[in-house]
Amino acid sequence: METSDTPTDTPTDRPPRPSREGLFAEAGAALEQTIRVAEAALALLRAELRLARSSAVALVWLTLLLIFLGVGAWLFTSAAIAAGLYELTGNLFYGIGGVALMNVAGIAWVLLTMRRCWNDLTMPRTRRLIEEMKEPRHESP
Repeated sequence: METSDTPTDTPTDRPPRPSREGLFAEAGAALEQTIRVAEAALALLRAELRLARSSAVALVWLTLLLIFLGVGAWLFTSAAIAAGLYELTGNLFYGIGGVALMNVAGIAWVLLTMRRCWNDLTMPRTRRLIEEMKEPRHESP
């Protein structure tokens, strides 16, 4: 049988331990890279917040513009309907009254729809279900 000059794996055959200075240098490098990643993440977050803020301001201005343009279109449409009714009937008050009556009907429709939406926001079905779950069940024998 052949014998080898190198001993077999024994608990004493371990790779050499790095020096303390090497460990501290590697830990320092890892910490430095971690700080760089954190700084990059923070810079990205700041950029995203600036973008979100500018978009929010733009949305507010665009909403105001949309309201302004919508009111203008509504007034134009109301005037056109009033003028058309005046031409058909020959009476100015029929035109004005017809547009006013349509506006009142529109307001009533909007208020009823808003009431339904507000009711839905209170989540009545969910609250009812929670209340049913809270009640103890009485099982009949």
